[in-house]
Amino acid sequence: MSGPGAVLRLFSASLVLLALVGGLLVGTAGPVAAASAEPWSATRVVDVGVAGLTWSDLDPERTPELWALAQESAIGVLSVRAARPTTCLLDGWATLGAGNRARYPGPVEPVPPVSLPSVPIPDEDVAAPGGAAAEEGPAAVQPDTRLSWCGLEEQVADVGLAEPRQTVARVAADEATARFGAEPGALGEAVGCSTVVGRAGSLAVAGETGEFTVRDRLPTEPAEVAALLAECPLTVVSLDQFTDAGAPAVEETDTGTQPSRREAALAVIDQTIGRLRDAVAELPGDTLLLLQGVSEVNGGRPQLHVGLASGPGVPPGWLTSASTGRVPFVQLIDVAPTILRALGLDPVPSMNGQPFRVAGDRPDLATAIAELEQINTRAVVHYRSTSTTFWLLVLLNGALVALGMLGLGGWASGWLPGRARGRRRVRGWLQRRTPGRRRTAALRVAALAVAAVPISTYLANLVPWELSSAPRAALAGSVLGCTLVVTAVAALGPWRRTRLGPAIAVLALTLATLVADVLTGSHLELDGLLGYDAIVAGRFTGYGNLSFGLLAVSSLLLTAAAAASVARRVRAPGRRHWLLPVLVAGVGTVVVIGAPSLGRDFGGVLAAVPGFLVLGMLLGRIRVTVVRLVAVLAVAVLAVGTVAVFDWLGPAEERSHLGRFVGQVLDGQAWTVVSRKAQANLNILLGSPLAWMLLVALVAGVWLLRPGGLLRSRPGRPAAGLPVADVRALRAGLTAVALSLTLGALVNDSGVALPATAATVLVPLLVWLVAGAPGDEQAGRPSPDQAPASAPEAPGTRVNVGVRGSTGRTS
Repeated sequence: MSGPGAVLRLFSASLVLLALVGGLLVGTAGPVAAASAEPWSATRVVDVGVAGLTWSDLDPERTPELWALAQESAIGVLSVRAARPTTCLLDGWATLGAGNRARYPGPVEPVPPVSLPSVPIPDEDVAAPGGAAAEEGPAAVQPDTRLSWCGLEEQVADVGLAEPRQTVARVAADEATARFGAEPGALGEAVGCSTVVGRAGSLAVAGETGEFTVRDRLPTEPAEVAALLAECPLTVVSLDQFTDAGAPAVEETDTGTQPSRREAALAVIDQTIGRLRDAVAELPGDTLLLLQGVSEVNGGRPQLHVGLASGPGVPPGWLTSASTGRVPFVQLIDVAPTILRALGLDPVPSMNGQPFRVAGDRPDLATAIAELEQINTRAVVHYRSTSTTFWLLVLLNGALVALGMLGLGGWASGWLPGRARGRRRVRGWLQRRTPGRRRTAALRVAALAVAAVPISTYLANLVPWELSSAPRAALAGSVLGCTLVVTAVAALGPWRRTRLGPAIAVLALTLATLVADVLTGSHLELDGLLGYDAIVAGRFTGYGNLSFGLLAVSSLLLTAAAAASVARRVRAPGRRHWLLPVLVAGVGTVVVIGAPSLGRDFGGVLAAVPGFLVLGMLLGRIRVTVVRLVAVLAVAVLAVGTVAVFDWLGPAEERSHLGRFVGQVLDGQAWTVVSRKAQANLNILLGSPLAWMLLVALVAGVWLLRPGGLLRSRPGRPAAGLPVADVRALRAGLTAVALSLTLGALVNDSGVALPATAATVLVPLLVWLVAGAPGDEQAGRPSPDQAPASAPEAPGTRVNVGVRGSTGRTS
């Protein structure tokens, strides 16, 4: 198929595919969780930030005021992720005021404790929300050795925030803040007049133009508190008692505080909340009270915190927002948009957060808090286990490839010495190393087990491992159990009698799990070891980037297998028999990936559409040229752009990241997103354990696919002993997978981690495939390595994929 007519037909088919995909994607658009769309309206807003507060702190006996407030409020778990892996005190307040991720400029890594000069500061009672006043300057140095992740910022908040506007300017100039396009202090500028209690909170409102006043402490008399709250439409209260409840340390702990000192600090916080509630009750008009655990403290490890909203028009229920699309999750970046909406002010373009909403009724408070604590447990275990999981996958695949190379041979046949005697010696050594049938069977089972591990990390979430007293060990046991089950299903099912049955079973289980999960709310994806968690806050629903890698491999290879199966059943298969399965599977997969109410994966659609189109071209014997490849990429961009524009046309508070990106393009802020993704890709390439998986995949590729490799056709024998049609489909599938994964790595912020994750399924299945190839002796003929150089090649059996993508036979 060539010439202008072929190009026109290809472009017409692409437009038809675009219309189908676009129509289906738009038809499935809508909010992920039904939520109240009525905006909250208030005369004033009181926002209380308690550094380090988690839901496990609330108790009807120990914290009666907090418990009573939560009883009448909409509640949820709050992700405090800022522009630093661990959100410290000043990072949190700067992020809250920007409605976008920001950070206080300072070291990213912990600083070793050293003895430093100090200045005398007044003795502080733990009851003080802020610290004693001190002038910002050279003398205001760290008074002790609390130089953990957050200790430095806490000391700056105590003694170095006499000029908040200067500090906010430094935050705005920080490269990480700029990378997110954040404008620190935007909340204060939009509101115009703000009152701040506690110095750290001043970073939320200290913009260039907004007016604000700062007090170190909250008054003790209710009347004075009420008068203070009535001064401006917005009052920000920073309660930092937990920052004084921990010992100086570089080592991270769960909370960053000592239990006894934490209890004393918690009692003071609860009393302060009681005074605020009493004062709010005396104020005229409507007051919206927001409370959030704004950051970690001391050396505390990242976790989820308290998110709470109380006021007129806010029914007790679960909190959510369009930035998460999931109940009961909200983010720190959502607080500023919530305040602006409640006060009837226009949103700020640089704010990426979305206003809080209430979605559905929640159970009684004790049950609700127990659920929120379990959510936090799952997120924390996931956050602390991902690196170990990545290294485990790399080691398992590396060991499997090494065993395959030693046991199956084929790795030296193309690199043997030039002299015949040397070749015979090496070949004899390889033959002596050839495993018996039992060892080959064991290698195949091991390959299936390694290929089953990735999807088992999702299936493990079917088990309530978070209820265990040792949740991390329970999660590991759940993954192991699911791996054994998936391996048994693949190896022992009736499909084991077919050549490709077990491998297809693993791919089918992978695809079915990922699709069924996203259709039912992405519950396995959230906190799956290859999924995402709310602490990192990269995504809360839909497909994560690593999941797309698994989805691309399974869907494209299964589609190629289905097309080959259809073609085998037809006496004289035509092009339509190859293309019809690709069209059906491609449209369905792209809809699942890109629909705003399902996968919500912007980059996934850009990568999947070219993959399926190229797969169809290769199977249909349509030459892949530069012009046609450009047309394919244009179709992908049009498909994504169509969905993004329709999402952007909807209500602003319901837009997914697709619609928000359109808004950023129109506002001229799109470059911040692109540059941030590029920086993230580079960081993963240089620092992620998954990057090593690419080296394992490269070694496996050279071993299997080089001239003379075990997946290359030989004279009179197709690759891996497969029928010619299956070899053709396999090569077309692998080519499409390579294209899709390459594009996915370029357009997503996970970079090389995406194809590396896909390789954790693909590599072991290829090892399984060559381990099951019929031996030369079993085929009743000499090994090709032992055949004379002049032996004739069987005609019509060798399959090659040309440089330009054409597929044909050579004789």
